[in-house]
Amino acid sequence: MLEYNTIFVYGILTPVLVLIFFWLFIYFEIFEEEKKEKKPKTYPRLAVIVPTLFEGRGLEKTVKSLLRMEYPSKRMKVYIGLNKATDETTRKTAYSLASSNVKVVDTGLNGKAAVMNYIIKNSLKNEEFILTLDADSMADRKLAARLLPYFKDPKVGVVTPSVAVYRPKKKVEMIQKYDYLFSIVLRKAFSYVGSLLVAPGPGSMFRRSVIEKIGYFDENNITEDMEIAIRMILKGYKVENSVRAFSYTVVPATAFALLKQRIRWYSGFFFNMFKYRSVIMDRKKNGLMDRGMLLLIFLSVSLTMVAIPIIAYYIYTFAVLSYQTLSNIGFAQLLQPIPVLIQESVFSVNEITIISLAALVFGLYSMFYSLKSVNRKINPLTDTAWIGAYVSLFAYFLAFTWLYGFFNASIMRRKMKWKAGE
Repeated sequence: MLEYNTIFVYGILTPVLVLIFFWLFIYFEIFEEEKKEKKPKTYPRLAVIVPTLFEGRGLEKTVKSLLRMEYPSKRMKVYIGLNKATDETTRKTAYSLASSNVKVVDTGLNGKAAVMNYIIKNSLKNEEFILTLDADSMADRKLAARLLPYFKDPKVGVVTPSVAVYRPKKKVEMIQKYDYLFSIVLRKAFSYVGSLLVAPGPGSMFRRSVIEKIGYFDENNITEDMEIAIRMILKGYKVENSVRAFSYTVVPATAFALLKQRIRWYSGFFFNMFKYRSVIMDRKKNGLMDRGMLLLIFLSVSLTMVAIPIIAYYIYTFAVLSYQTLSNIGFAQLLQPIPVLIQESVFSVNEITIISLAALVFGLYSMFYSLKSVNRKINPLTDTAWIGAYVSLFAYFLAFTWLYGFFNASIMRRKMKWKAGE
């Protein structure tokens, strides 16, 4: 008879192997996407909506990045939406940017979703597509041109970009850079199986008729970009992703601001999962959402979260043993016991550790692939150090905010308002 620990190990090993093949398939799909990329033959009329709050002079960078996009100026118009609470500096900046291609709309309303809905209902004319860009974000020159081709499929309601961190400097910003990199491949995987549950504010492009048909953005939702993506899928529309279409966003510069942002994100995620749980679980009503694939991706994330602490423990153990050996016998004698050190610290492992290592390798490959896509080059020393910090430290922070978000949405049911930069 098989021992219980053997059954347990193989019970974990089997889904891990399935996940590895799944992610390999996703990578092949990404590579194929790069080969198929083509310029749009026609450029339909495009409205770009930029909701504001407290961005100040930084709004100028956002608008100028849009005007530099490779899109015919006569076919695109930028709408700057002023929130009721928008500060005076941001207002002055907005009006200073007004032109034939940039219109300022003072909505007199509070909330990002309310501002966007007001502009769609009252200001747009004959624009067929809507690009949303948070006022603390910047558009890549090819952003719109690389999103547009996906709308050849009439069932596509929104196409999302790869979002990267804009010019990170502080340590908190740098660690988020690698978190965003990891999400690039993850978001593509979700879209490929019809389960991408967010249309991020920095650079998502919507089919206007679909927004109007399903009832606009939810003004009472703390994460309207998640809610509208879920609603589109459940209504039978596709939420696509372009890996090669980039936008860049300013991220929280302090740990406390980052904590507030992620709690809001993950609280909103679970809130929307609870809101639509009956529809998601109903096979007759769940539209294009593949629950099996959705479960597969969540299992990938969960196993990665479990693997990271295990790998961090072994790295720590190896480092401590190496330091103790170096202190006791000196560097000259260190080479001789290295095989023993490795055996005791890393490779004296069981099957669980091997599984964790496999999960880590695929996670690291995802990040390096995304890093090359964003920066076009890799700094082996710097990038490896930051990725090491990400996988050994930031994962604990993410685990905490996910758990707190679940608690917040399911038990506390706290109300949180949208703020610029979050």
